[in-house]
Amino acid sequence: MLSSLKMWRARAISNVEDPLYEYATTGKVKYLEQVIERYQSDLFHFLKTQTQAASAEDICQKTWLKVIEKKSAYRQQGHPKAYLFHIARNLLIDSIRASGKLSELTDSKVGMTNSNEFTKASEEQWLYQQIAALPLLQKEALSLQLEGFSLAEIAQIVGATQETVKTRIRYAKETLKSQVGENHE
Repeated sequence: MLSSLKMWRARAISNVEDPLYEYATTGKVKYLEQVIERYQSDLFHFLKTQTQAASAEDICQKTWLKVIEKKSAYRQQGHPKAYLFHIARNLLIDSIRASGKLSELTDSKVGMTNSNEFTKASEEQWLYQQIAALPLLQKEALSLQLEGFSLAEIAQIVGATQETVKTRIRYAKETLKSQVGENHE
């Protein structure tokens, strides 16, 4: 009976709606672990679409350190994932400024001679390369949308209006469509 109660309590604790808020208010590491477990892969994937894998790993780690360092600054105002992505985005911008170059974010475009020669994996890789070649703000907005954020959440993360975000996404999609069209001719 006691073990059943412990298991029920453990499940109840692990299903906390906003473990980041719980971590910020209680400081208990178990809530931080839940936050990391829920959002680590999405956060890393977003950063990887914005920069090289090594930099993405670095910024991801810095994001978690910033969450730990500034836990008292978190306010439950929306989705905790948006809060994490906002921190990661700011750290990414700081990293770019510190390096003094934007070359990481502007990989050269890679052309395809015949789409029939490529497997699904290589087509996916090609698409990632095309997304990586987009201008920074378009790439960022499109990547956030692909991560499942709403326009309002993206606007909050990047500090822009929803209309600006919609425009960036539209331009990004138009550029990708034109790249696909060029490669299928």
